[in-house]
Amino acid sequence: MSDRCFACHNSATTREHVPPLCLFPETKDTEGGRNLRQNLITVPACADHNLAKSTDDEYFRWVVSTNLTANCVGTWQAHTKVARAHGRRPALGQAILEGAKDVTVVDSRTGSEYPTAETPLDSARVTRVLDLVALGIYRHHFDESWSGTVRVHPDFIVDIGPEWTTDVDVKRIVLFEAADRLFAPETKRGDNPDVFWYQVHESRMPDQCLMRLAFYSGCTATALFSRSG
Repeated sequence: MSDRCFACHNSATTREHVPPLCLFPETKDTEGGRNLRQNLITVPACADHNLAKSTDDEYFRWVVSTNLTANCVGTWQAHTKVARAHGRRPALGQAILEGAKDVTVVDSRTGSEYPTAETPLDSARVTRVLDLVALGIYRHHFDESWSGTVRVHPDFIVDIGPEWTTDVDVKRIVLFEAADRLFAPETKRGDNPDVFWYQVHESRMPDQCLMRLAFYSGCTATALFSRSG
């Protein structure tokens, strides 16, 4: 499978960074000139699962770098690379910020309040990126492509829609804390952990595997790989 795309199993013509290269700031965009592009993970890919998805990758970078849970590297990335990208392509930024409104977020676990902005989320784009990152990391970690289903739950996104209730937030906290306990003994992998790290939990069930993906330290997502649907 080494000559096959990590996502669709078609012939590979290039290699794709997982997670996307744009998440890793250049040295000029880091405090103190840190090199956060060392030993990046790449996997075999076709053109459709490399260059053709660059706009989704840019959108995802905006989502995680401006998220309240992102660390200082993500925040710095938002103030530098993302700001420059907005200058070059203002239509993208305007589309993202359209409908934004000021809100105060309360951390359900600590009670701390944070003034921020709520923006409409294109959840389909976020899901596409997360699914591909999960598949790419699986290909890298196990040296084989996944052939079952994968579902990724982003812990860092709250969809405050018409169906939202306090119970929804409680369930999010319960799931997040359960993932914390499950992955606590697992090794964090990745040579640039301030940008990205991952953990693998191999289930006792042979047809399942769990991964935790972390972007800018605080933006975590849990991926479930299953061959049983």
